[in-house]
Amino acid sequence: MNTYAQIYSCPDPETTSLKWGEIPKPWQENPYSPRPQGEEGTKFVRANILVAGTGRGVICAYRNSLGVYSIWWPVAVKIPARVDYNWIEVYGGFLCTQSLGDCQFSVAIEP
Repeated sequence: MNTYAQIYSCPDPETTSLKWGEIPKPWQENPYSPRPQGEEGTKFVRANILVAGTGRGVICAYRNSLGVYSIWWPVAVKIPARVDYNWIEVYGGFLCTQSLGDCQFSVAIEP
């Protein structure tokens, strides 16, 4: 089994299927969040890396006129380096509230 790391960021709500409320693959609906609603003007709010000993997944949150919703990707994700000041260590993981481009993360991909 070969794996490799690849850099990703959260899906852009203005240029992906989130624009019309459809979650792009490999992302999934977050069962603890309101359902994604496609709406012009939806903005990226934050990204969270979930940690339980190792990186267990990424949650991306978005805001529109209906409130905040999030999607998640249960994937092996690298814990950010301490010198990566875009990511702040919080209880249960790491938080990035910068732009989509600043909130990049590295995941392990199995071809």
